[in-house]
Amino acid sequence: FINNRSIVPIPIITTTMFSANENILLRQHKRRIIQYVESTIPESALDLGTTVMVMQVSCQSPGCVPLETCVTVVFPRPPSKKKKKLKRPNSGATNVTNNNPNIEETPAENEKDEIPSFPEPLLPNLPESQTGGSFKTRILKPLSEVTMDDVLDSLPPSFEGGRRTWESVCMKARDVIFAQIGQIMGNGEGDEVASEASGVSVPEGKDFERRKMVAKYLQVCLQEYIDRGCIAPEWGEPFPPLDIPSATSTIYNNSDGGERNGTGDKHDMQSKGKIGGGKESNDENSIKTTSADEHIT
Repeated sequence: FINNRSIVPIPIITTTMFSANENILLRQHKRRIIQYVESTIPESALDLGTTVMVMQVSCQSPGCVPLETCVTVVFPRPPSKKKKKLKRPNSGATNVTNNNPNIEETPAENEKDEIPSFPEPLLPNLPESQTGGSFKTRILKPLSEVTMDDVLDSLPPSFEGGRRTWESVCMKARDVIFAQIGQIMGNGEGDEVASEASGVSVPEGKDFERRKMVAKYLQVCLQEYIDRGCIAPEWGEPFPPLDIPSATSTIYNNSDGGERNGTGDKHDMQSKGKIGGGKESNDENSIKTTSADEHIT
């Protein structure tokens, strides 16, 4: 006690200092990533006023990474240009277009602004750099974990060293799916046996059957996703039934004499519990049918 007054508790001061230090670290990471991005932009574009902004964003949506890094490259706006004022032979209080008294135009209509743009894009094959727009990209990591390779993977080849293409994006999505299957169903380490005929290791065992079952289920789900306009269902819920049969779904007769479309394979897997080549599965991890899926025929 000092002068009959208590001192402010130390834990509050410690918390405040920690928050300040954290903000200092975030600013340092931002400057580091900005330098990474600027190193891929030509000096001529930077001299004209191209700026890079970096921020860390949190996401609480299902399936979203908790923290991600957002990068925005803002290009300078070109100077505006105006069309030359049109001269009409008969100029009076009002201008008459094509000598037609029924069509009039005011002097303001003779003078219109053109869309400003540089003669050439500041970055090749990047329209935003020619019209003063902005380019945005995301890195699914917090600021502290972003590396130069992550920056290059998030930028298109228009940036020097950029590696982001449609093929790389699709392959990354593929690898994420395969990694998730392996983490959930097992990577099958030590689950391979040598084939007596060829001497080549072939996957067998419980983990292999589980991965195969999930892969077939996802294969059908992707087709359902396409059939519904690439709109995902609610998190954790099955796809709703289609009101109109999709043109991409083919109806055919199955071995039971009934009819099914592109979603019927999943229905068969779930209702009959079959995996792969028709083997019966009583495994506790077998996919069970739901009331919503029973309506998809």
